[in-house]
Order: sequence, then structure tokens, then C-alpha cells
Amino acid sequence: DGPTQGVNHIAVFAKNLEATAKFYSEIMDMPVIRVSANRDVAESTHMNVAIGNGMSLAFFDFPNVPRLQRRAPEGVGNVMHVALPIARNVFVELKGRMDGNKIKYEEVGGSLYVKDPNGLGIELMPYD
Repeated sequence: DGPTQGVNHIAVFAKNLEATAKFYSEIMDMPVIRVSANRDVAESTHMNVAIGNGMSLAFFDFPNVPRLQRRAPEGVGNVMHVALPIARNVFVELKGRMDGNKIKYEEVGGSLYVKDPNGLGIELMPYD
């Protein structure tokens, strides 16, 4: 146990908020819970997606900042993936949805690894 109460949100640069919203809400069954203007940059939108236990992924687009439209290089300081525990029956449903929508993923050690439309790695860790 650390000194904080855990993660409130993880902020992620987004290329396309509509594709991101569709992926998380329709494929991952994680609803968009808030969309608002970014308080720091007026042309940017801030979109929160619920991932469980009051935590969210917060996606930000910056359509008028070209350097923020590129995919980040892999390496030190970047996120490898976000690991999310998930009930096995929901895991099976999501995997079926990915298959039905031809979304590529890898299964390793019982977990499923998938990239969202922005290239963010998500690990789904099933539990019974």
C-alpha cells in the first residue's frame, strides 16, 4: 500500500476521439462518461472512459498541434500497456466481440493484449 488512493485517471493523447469512443463503448463495454472542452487548450476535447472502480482513461485530442498527431515511439518513459482485471465471463464476451469485428489481439499467459485506435496497449487479465 502506498500513500495515495490509487489512480483516478490516466491521460492519453488521442488521434481520433470518435474511433476511440466506439472502440471502448462498443467493443470493450467501457462507457464514455464525460466529454468536455480541455481546460488548457480551447480546441482540444477531453473524453473520459470508465474502466472500473471509479477509474478512467482520459483521452485528449489536439487537432491543431501536428506534433501531437504522431504515434509516440516505443521506449523508456512511455506506457507499455494498461492491465485491467476482468471477470472471465466478460473476458469471453469481449474476445468474441473482437473476433466478430476483426480486431487483432494476442493471447499470452492467459491474458489478452489489444491496441486501441491510438496504439495504447490494453491487457485484459481474466479472473474467476
